[in-house]
Amino acid sequence: MIVCAEMDEQWGYVGAKSRQRWLFYAYDRIRRTVVAHVFGERTLATLERLLSLL
Repeated sequence: MIVCAEMDEQWGYVGAKSRQRWLFYAYDRIRRTVVAHVFGERTLATLERLLSLL
């Protein structure tokens, strides 16, 4: 059971800045592990995909 999770995002690109990719992840502060992650565009839909994994 996850009691406290932090969520964050990181930006990067593949080959050219026009090909942006975002990493969204959830981090369990107590266990110090990443508990879920998704790659995608910086949209609400990508965030909802991450939340569905928790």
